[in-house]
Amino acid sequence: MVYITKVQLFFLIMLFEIGSTTLFALGIKAKQDAWIVVLIASFIGLGLVWVFTQFPKFYPNKNFSDILDSTIGRKLAIPLLFIYSAYFLSGASFNFYEFSELIKVTALPLTPRIIILYLFIIVTAYILTLGFEVLARMAEILLPVFIIFLILIYIITMFSGHFNIRALLPVLGNGLKPILGKTLVEVVTFPFGELVVFIMFWHFVRKQEQIRKVSLFAIALSTFFIIFSLIVLISMLGPELAANSAIPLLHVLLAINIADIITNVDLLAILVIFIGGFFKMSLHFYGAVLAVTWIFKIKDPKWVIVVLGLLFPIYNIFRFDNIIYHRWLGSEVHWFVMVMIILMTVLLLIVIFLKHKSETSKQRRERDVNS
Repeated sequence: MVYITKVQLFFLIMLFEIGSTTLFALGIKAKQDAWIVVLIASFIGLGLVWVFTQFPKFYPNKNFSDILDSTIGRKLAIPLLFIYSAYFLSGASFNFYEFSELIKVTALPLTPRIIILYLFIIVTAYILTLGFEVLARMAEILLPVFIIFLILIYIITMFSGHFNIRALLPVLGNGLKPILGKTLVEVVTFPFGELVVFIMFWHFVRKQEQIRKVSLFAIALSTFFIIFSLIVLISMLGPELAANSAIPLLHVLLAINIADIITNVDLLAILVIFIGGFFKMSLHFYGAVLAVTWIFKIKDPKWVIVVLGLLFPIYNIFRFDNIIYHRWLGSEVHWFVMVMIILMTVLLLIVIFLKHKSETSKQRRERDVNS
């Protein structure tokens, strides 16, 4: 049995949550109040984490497939696993395409996208075939590097001469309406709602009783970095440019020139986006692999990783025509699918709670009769 430590779980959640959020200015439809949207969404996100971490509370050390089998039966478990696997593959495809777009824009403009995608999936598939614990160990190594690069970016931008904190004013200048509604729901689902993929991985954690505490702390710390990144983007670009920039972080770093000494620091943005995007894509992809493995009761997931890995770049090429369509699909369609997945997971937890309560009551009555 594969096991990971609570520290490795913490690092995985941190990298997953911050992940590709550095690509976007979250909640920017609320303009300078975008950071308030993220702050409010994070509290709802903590509630979702409580829901997702309730599964191992009811069924410690059981994988998600066994939980479904025990709760609703195999016949209903199989279609649910299909839905989850399709959703996780969809989420992975968004991150996968974002990576290829970043590489094409910054490093390999003449290289066909399909080549970039296959190079990336080969590396990802190789790591995943080594096991989930290898991915967790990589997180232990790369999270400190990731955080150092992020902090370095913050420091450089603040001394660049373009940093203007007044771009965040006036606070609530447009009232509460832009903060609430669809904008808030979008930020709740991305990145906080995406943590639903970890219901596929809870059984890997050695100390099950630590899952909730570690997850909540990781979300809280991730929120701090996400909000700080958003403040930097808006202070450097202003809310309008931040909203319209394809890759705001890259735009910020390309504009930096400190005394003609510190320039061309866009490599930092590429490394940050690559590390975060890699883990976000890999965890979604592996979540889909596990679902398929459980559906067909395949003992070795390596073959599933290889087959899906070979087909995945082709699927991405046909799914996304360009980055504009990719962004539209994410903001207008994918977020709604995510809401449905979250609601389905909450409903599933309610069913598990009622079943667990019924079984507990039955056992109590049997003990009373026997006594």
